[in-house]
Amino acid sequence: MPKWLLYALLCIFWWGVFGFLAKLGADRISAKHMQILFTIGMVPLVILAFLRSKMKVNTDKLGATYGVLNGVFAGLGGLAYFAAMENGKASIVGPVTSLFPLLTVVLAVLLLKERMNRVQVAGIVLALISISILSI
Repeated sequence: MPKWLLYALLCIFWWGVFGFLAKLGADRISAKHMQILFTIGMVPLVILAFLRSKMKVNTDKLGATYGVLNGVFAGLGGLAYFAAMENGKASIVGPVTSLFPLLTVVLAVLLLKERMNRVQVAGIVLALISISILSI
């Protein structure tokens, strides 16, 4: 099994648990508080990553800027996700928000000049159709 696939499967598992716990929490506390507690939960992982990198931070300014912006957009997405969970069904919110890679694909095609083949385009169309069906 390629290393990337193992990591991708772990990501699916951890994010799946994340979505389930998000719904449980959003039924009890506000989206803002969920985001605050989510961030607190990430602190031990950040400390561990920092220690594993031998307490060095990459100083490439553009890379660091992308890293910080990534955190900002992930935080904003988290707030919106928890608010959606607070107001909607996990069985619908989870699949709909899981379409976020579509924006990544569009940006990669437009800005990074990456190409998509017919099968990949068909996959996007099917993903959009599946979300429509799940939302009924």
